[in-house]
Amino acid sequence: LRFAAYGLVTDPRGRVLLTMIAEGYPGAGLWHLPGGGTDHGEQPVPALLRELVEEAGQLGRVTDLMGVDNLHNPAALGPEGRPLDWHGVRVIYRVVVDTPTEARVTEAAGGSTADADWFSPDRLDGLRLTDVAAWATGRRGR
Repeated sequence: LRFAAYGLVTDPRGRVLLTMIAEGYPGAGLWHLPGGGTDHGEQPVPALLRELVEEAGQLGRVTDLMGVDNLHNPAALGPEGRPLDWHGVRVIYRVVVDTPTEARVTEAAGGSTADADWFSPDRLDGLRLTDVAAWATGRRGR
């Protein structure tokens, strides 16, 4: 079981920040919401803001709770290539980056994030999105 916090992160221009899942992780190559698993005992909001810095080099502020999502994939493959009975509980927040900078992955090598970028809403339709990123951006229902 993995508890994670993610954000629909926007800037004052209305752009959306997305991160690409790295090779070797479930969903590799898809654009995803910034965020990730909480460390043991870590609260979800500080975890999300930490992940936002690690995955995209951005400082943000949480403004609202969007929802809670449950994902179960008994056939997932983990980073080591071993099968996982993956069960994730994901809390999704709205986050604003008041002073955006160029998105850049800052976490140590071997992380689950391959890339990060800002997208105007009209560019979202052409992206390969994870289910939760598609839901949060209004690209399709759950």
